[in-house]
Amino acid sequence: MNSSSLERARDSALMGGTIGLCIGLVFGTVTVIRNGPGRNGVVQTLGRYMISSSATFGFFMGVGSVVRND
Repeated sequence: MNSSSLERARDSALMGGTIGLCIGLVFGTVTVIRNGPGRNGVVQTLGRYMISSSATFGFFMGVGSVVRND
């Protein structure tokens, strides 16, 4: 892998992470509205949805960029 493909993978992972944050915010908000915040509170529930969605989507975008580039 050369530096160009590493930069592309990094950029794709960052873009995927940003999209994942937005998706996590939407789904987390819907979950809090439907089911209530639970014992963790609103901020912790939303944060958990946003972080997990961001990490998952960013990882798969980065891997997909590497696979597609090679």
